[in-house]
Amino acid sequence: MTNIFTINNFLKEILDPNNMSDIAINGIQVENDGNEIKKIAFAVDASFAAMEKAIKEGCSLLITHHGIFWGKVEPVTGIIKKRLKLMLENNLGLISYHLPLDAHPEYGNNAQILKKLGIINMQPFGKYKGNLIGFKGECEKPITIENICDKLGVILNKNNVSYLGFGKKEIKKIGVVSGGASDNVYDAIEEKLDLFITGESSHEIYHTALENNINVLFAGHYHTETFGIKAIQNKIEEEFKIYTIFCDIPTGL
Repeated sequence: MTNIFTINNFLKEILDPNNMSDIAINGIQVENDGNEIKKIAFAVDASFAAMEKAIKEGCSLLITHHGIFWGKVEPVTGIIKKRLKLMLENNLGLISYHLPLDAHPEYGNNAQILKKLGIINMQPFGKYKGNLIGFKGECEKPITIENICDKLGVILNKNNVSYLGFGKKEIKKIGVVSGGASDNVYDAIEEKLDLFITGESSHEIYHTALENNINVLFAGHYHTETFGIKAIQNKIEEEFKIYTIFCDIPTGL
């Protein structure tokens, strides 16, 4: 029988959360009844909207990148109470994996982004809380920012996608740390990369990028963190032959 514990053990074996320092609680955050799972929903965020969609579609498990618990005691009030009540009343379990999903060399957000770009010689890159959670590598041939945006499915200056084009026009060496990782531009500078890709923009690094002649693409926190959860969705669907859906609830950020 494939239940929430079977799925979580499978993910735990792949993503190895015990070897990753994280502020999030990785794994099962909310149990369902433990019965056989026939349909699973995936989403970037464990939002009320994602939970509602999962329930409407008949799912008994929601798997996300951002969960509802972040390593501290949370009072069961407000939105936490509302989300928990919805899940418990509708037998919806929740599994979340945060940094282990960012950092995974095959299914992670950052590795998946570089694969989309056809990067070779991928290596760990980008420090966060003692972990290397991003990846860097090289294009076989130089590529323009327009080509990169096309491959990633983003449009410059739309949906919070912006670009600091202070480096080479033809880009070869690229580093990626998805989400809110603008400070990792310093790692990119140290590694002499042509382009650093992250999710959220930051006023503070404008002059740093300018004065170090590096390109920085802010491709959206939400968008850059869809890649890993979709890769895990495909893996679980393939492994367990379970029907899955992706709850696409973009924030525009």
